[in-house]
Amino acid sequence: MSNIPNGWFTVLNSLELSDPEHSGSHALITPAAGWELRLDLWQGDWPREVPEDWGQVLITDRGGALKPDSAARTQHRNQLCLRKKTWLDVDLSSDAPAPEGIPWILSRHLEQDQPDALHKLTSEAQDLGAVAVKLVLPSETPLSRRLELLQQAKNSDFPCVTFSMASQNHADRLWAMESGQPWAYLGQSGLQQELPGMLLATELRQRYQWSTTEPPQDRFLILGDAVRHSLSPDWHNRIFAKHGISARFYPWSTQQPDLDLAAWKTQGPGDLKGLAITTPYKSWAKSQGSEVTWASDSTAETQPSWNTLMQQGDRWTGTSTDGVGAWNLIAEVIKDSRSFHRPLVILGRGGAAQSVAKAFMSHGWETWLACRPGTLNRSDTDFKDFHITDDPECVQSADVLINATGTDDQRSADWPWNLEDFNGTVALEMDYSSGHTSFEKALTSREGITTFSGFDFFASQARLQAQLFYGLDISLKESLELVQQICQERNSGQYPTS
Repeated sequence: MSNIPNGWFTVLNSLELSDPEHSGSHALITPAAGWELRLDLWQGDWPREVPEDWGQVLITDRGGALKPDSAARTQHRNQLCLRKKTWLDVDLSSDAPAPEGIPWILSRHLEQDQPDALHKLTSEAQDLGAVAVKLVLPSETPLSRRLELLQQAKNSDFPCVTFSMASQNHADRLWAMESGQPWAYLGQSGLQQELPGMLLATELRQRYQWSTTEPPQDRFLILGDAVRHSLSPDWHNRIFAKHGISARFYPWSTQQPDLDLAAWKTQGPGDLKGLAITTPYKSWAKSQGSEVTWASDSTAETQPSWNTLMQQGDRWTGTSTDGVGAWNLIAEVIKDSRSFHRPLVILGRGGAAQSVAKAFMSHGWETWLACRPGTLNRSDTDFKDFHITDDPECVQSADVLINATGTDDQRSADWPWNLEDFNGTVALEMDYSSGHTSFEKALTSREGITTFSGFDFFASQARLQAQLFYGLDISLKESLELVQQICQERNSGQYPTS
């Protein structure tokens, strides 16, 4: 038996297991290799003993030494650890020390980073007789530091686990396992508020299609301000698994994309082959490289912002799938454009709205960008190529209405457009970050209007990125069906949380 834990450990705060795909109170959650019993978060009475058929088990009572009943807690904790294949996790700042004869891990949860933190912790662990160390970094730890610690742990002769406790980012937990760290943690439903950023067992299995710790050949990121919810990892990882492509797609939320890309270039675990870009970095993305021309688009240079970057040697090339994605989705409904005599109106005037406007204008459509009343600057040269209006009644004149604002009348107090005024034929919501929006719901309920959701829009764009990233042609029908399946699995698996 290895003298250290190994594999994915599912964190429990009760003995009532809740994995929706497994029955039986002691059924292991594939691909988990063991359990961590968090006694400090426990619901109900502590377990009297750990079942022998559970395999590897970690026992943790964080802060137990500071409780009024610390002596009794420590005795019970230590008793549970007498079982074979069981390790005790101890943070000496808050936990009772491990007794003689019980294998234990020295944990440290940093409130403030220290340059030589892992080296110091490793030396301390060896002096005290621990079998391994776990270093948890502050949530605001930058990517450069996360990658540096991952490399230090990989090169260490002493078993090390390190990650950051951040609610928006968990990719370094995956990178840690791919780089050879001995174990990591998975959550059960309901633990995320207590343990921010932790992956659910269902999320690892379904969203990331995890079946091996072997590092993928190619890596991709969805990059934005807050992308924990993004469908990109779900969609692309399923395509990778189906077609036997050695690649993995991760979400990465950031406020400093330039620094993160520089850090990845020098310290990352492998080359980044592609980036999907979302709010608020689409304009930034266009500054990163040269345009790419592809069959279903004219040229990326005409697009005001990009949402796709591909690595070509030592440089980035990029484009936007916003306009083509919207056109491909709506084209079948409006294929006989001669029957449409009124303009297309896009609510919003940001980069995505402009990209969609350009796509429809290239097909001969009169297209208007609509902004909120009082916000239109007639001398603004950024919109010289577009029709633009701040009249909220513009929706009355539209045959096609597209919401590119990233909000709706339920989430914005100053929403000026009355959807009851829309008497056209087709509507498109471009945002899915908050689920099905009130814009979409209001127009779906109207007879005679074909309404596409933000999820439909994502499906149309994802297949275009598959062509650009790895040269695979996915039909729109297959992509739409895949997104529907992903949403169903997310609901049943109760992930992701933000």
